[in-house]
Amino acid sequence: MPGNDLYIPIDDAADDGTLRPYPTDRATKSWENANIRIQPEGGAPGTSAHAGKKNTVIVRVKNKGPVPMTNVQAQAWVFDPGFGDMTKERALDWFGNAGSAQTIDPGQMGTFRMTPWDAPSLGDGVTEKHYCLRANTYQVNGEGAEVTRTVGTLNPDADAHQGHCNITLVKVQQSQGTNQKVPTTTFPPRGGSQEFVLRADHVTTKPDVGELEVLRAHGGIVPSGHGSSVGGLSLMTSRGPVPLTLGTVAPGFDVRSELIPGFDTPFTFAEDRPDKIPTDIVVRIPEDAPLGSLHVFDLGLWTERGDMIGSGLRVLTLVTE
Repeated sequence: MPGNDLYIPIDDAADDGTLRPYPTDRATKSWENANIRIQPEGGAPGTSAHAGKKNTVIVRVKNKGPVPMTNVQAQAWVFDPGFGDMTKERALDWFGNAGSAQTIDPGQMGTFRMTPWDAPSLGDGVTEKHYCLRANTYQVNGEGAEVTRTVGTLNPDADAHQGHCNITLVKVQQSQGTNQKVPTTTFPPRGGSQEFVLRADHVTTKPDVGELEVLRAHGGIVPSGHGSSVGGLSLMTSRGPVPLTLGTVAPGFDVRSELIPGFDTPFTFAEDRPDKIPTDIVVRIPEDAPLGSLHVFDLGLWTERGDMIGSGLRVLTLVTE
């Protein structure tokens, strides 16, 4: 229903909920929403689920209006790690709020915890895995609308009642060289004659609050006494804590996918293309990258006109022992 007082803030400091699509020139991208997270049982909120544990998606909603908003609810979806057109039909699972509807006072935030989720077996000794998240908020019989299996769509770029979070941390061991495979999934748009390109955009701005939260959620990263370190954080090593630094030299990239020819190469999708395309990205970190250096980039599928399709993926690549 009409109304725009409820929204899921992308950036608590800069997003007042009035601009959708969110400006692409902002340092924080729309897919870095700081108010959508997964919290493993006994762990810190981040963007990874843990096998063998209950995992809860958390959605924080703000009321920017002048009066209390009653009967507010939220819901969330999880997707394979990737980028592109993440429609509700392509989600691995979706969840409703585990608690009662809330009243959110003017200028305040409400926190919603979804029904706990048992992550599927990750295999090969993997204990945690990044997932892409999308969320929706609405007022029962009021502002916004519930999205069901048959009614409604997910369009967080245009609808402030919705949001998406897609940030992953990948660790590269120095002892194994400076190449690292990042398994992802391409969620393609409708097939046909329209051309698309896969892009990897190097990011050199300081990590924002959402990225820092993802870093803190992983073991081995601790508060630092060094004021010059990224976010005041250090990587624990056999030689003690090493301050995190931000890499300024762009990594190199290769793509391994049957249906995507490479980066910055125009291509089309066939009409009968699959809904999910396995896409492995090989990241080549500079050979002289120091321990504790963070190399950041955005993966995205773009049209020939320069419009991004759906969600991008922010990748934080950290050089470890």
